[in-house]
Amino acid sequence: MRSWNLFRNSIGLPPAATIDPRINLNNQSWSLPVVMAGTTGSLRYTQSLGHDLHLVAHAMQQRLTSDDRIAFPFGCSTENNYRSYCSDGSFDLYDFRSEGERRTSNALDVSVSGQANALGLAHRFNAGVLTTRYQARFKREAYNWVGVGQINGLTQLPADPSLNYAQTNRDERSNELHLQDVITLAPQWSLWAGLRHSRLQRDSVGTDDTMPTHYAQAFSTPWLALSHALNAQDLGYLSWGQGVESQLAPNLPTYRNAGQALPALKSRQIEIGFKHSENSLDWRMAGFDIQRPTWRDVGACDIAASCTRQADGQARHRGIEAEIDWRVGAWNLRSSAMTLQARREGSADIALNGLRPTNVPTSSLKAQAAYNVAALPGLALLGFVTREGERMVLPDNSVATPGWTRLDLAARYQHSYGMQTLVWRAGIDNLSNRRAWKEAPYQYDHAYLYPLAPRTLHASVQVNF
Repeated sequence: MRSWNLFRNSIGLPPAATIDPRINLNNQSWSLPVVMAGTTGSLRYTQSLGHDLHLVAHAMQQRLTSDDRIAFPFGCSTENNYRSYCSDGSFDLYDFRSEGERRTSNALDVSVSGQANALGLAHRFNAGVLTTRYQARFKREAYNWVGVGQINGLTQLPADPSLNYAQTNRDERSNELHLQDVITLAPQWSLWAGLRHSRLQRDSVGTDDTMPTHYAQAFSTPWLALSHALNAQDLGYLSWGQGVESQLAPNLPTYRNAGQALPALKSRQIEIGFKHSENSLDWRMAGFDIQRPTWRDVGACDIAASCTRQADGQARHRGIEAEIDWRVGAWNLRSSAMTLQARREGSADIALNGLRPTNVPTSSLKAQAAYNVAALPGLALLGFVTREGERMVLPDNSVATPGWTRLDLAARYQHSYGMQTLVWRAGIDNLSNRRAWKEAPYQYDHAYLYPLAPRTLHASVQVNF
């Protein structure tokens, strides 16, 4: 685990330049890896029902198993502080284990698609029903304090795998009706319309048969778009739509509603954009306004059953994004950029309203250059530049990570060998060995700091049969 945290009584962030990103705070002799396994199967059936009418049935099942285990740094009981590490950089370390987790998903989607003319307009439509089932089964978990660790990663502490806490089993069922239609209004104008109506039922109960919960929801989420083709290369569009988002309360004993699914809430997005496409140049630009529900932890989150995860207002993201792909001779140049204004709205804590959400960059820029070497067909030399702006670390916006830039270089060689195609890859990530805080997620009423990975060499070969 290479996430870090703020130090109590420090001003601002711990300097990323002084932190070795190779240090693993999970480096205990008893640490075990997270083990995940899964099987997925699907079956698709297509049947023509006549002229321009088709039936499609798609069934899927997925079974996942996992053993989730980690030496978990969290807070500083020595200073009665559970929101950061101690003033000297030490921290409480917990032995967390949740083994034998099982998750099963089933889905069946049956739809009819086709073309028709109605009211003098051409329609391309799709209508269907989707039913899903989800089941999560857990055993008891360990979440035990084992001592005080140090940021040098050298302190060894005893394990405590005692399964002292119950978890929460969940069952979810949903049935959805989905409709969509593309209407040709005129040779250059198209209207895109859709509607999804969902009925959702969720149940949960502790693995010790305590705290049963049940709720059911029904909601409709429409979307609408209008596009105009200026010519064969240029297209403008305007779209509006709603979606649904939900969260689970963390399955940790500090939460009163641990492991429970929270009611689903609607999100909304408006976008206006323009696209251009031709043989050597593709580009697009769009402006967007997204309103998403947010959740936060209310309470201390320092001892058992001391806080509750609950819905708390919205985050509004407004911005502009652009992409370009230019192909000229042996060169292929790609770039994307985004500038973003994100703000909290509607929080029960009025001090948070108008502030920026945590861990959302103010801007991002990605550029890629590829040069295809004519002297050796199949060889491409690649360069990547990634830039991200600052992110807020704490909800009160008192601490932010500065922006960072990373340079990567790589080479790719593809050739045939008999009946197979081989792709060789080699590269250097973070060429300048830049040290910076890459991300800063805020969860469990706790800020986490993830450093950029250090300079890394990598090589691989892929065989396609």
